Amino acid sequence: MTPWVDTILLVALVATSACVVPMYLKLKRLDRTQAEYGRILTQSGQALAQAGDAVRNFSTEGREILEALDQRIGEARQTLAELEASRRDLAATRATQLG
Repeated sequence: MTPWVDTILLVALVATSACVVPMYLKLKRLDRTQAEYGRILTQSGQALAQAGDAVRNFSTEGREILEALDQRIGEARQTLAELEASRRDLAATRATQLG
């Protein structure tokens, strides 16, 4: 009777090992995948931080550009007013010379 029991226990051990080995391999693969996901999430976080910095820099630079543009527009308006005044003076001078 002992050989039968030993045979049954040996078959049970082989069956258990046959089930445990694939599960072990799946767990190893899952561990590698999880590490890869962690690395990808870290890289995504860094990319989002860089994007946030870029948006903040763009906002700051945009404000500086708008201020410079506003200053240039003011200078252009002033130059235009001076040219218009000069044109009126020239027209008035010609009118007095002809008249």
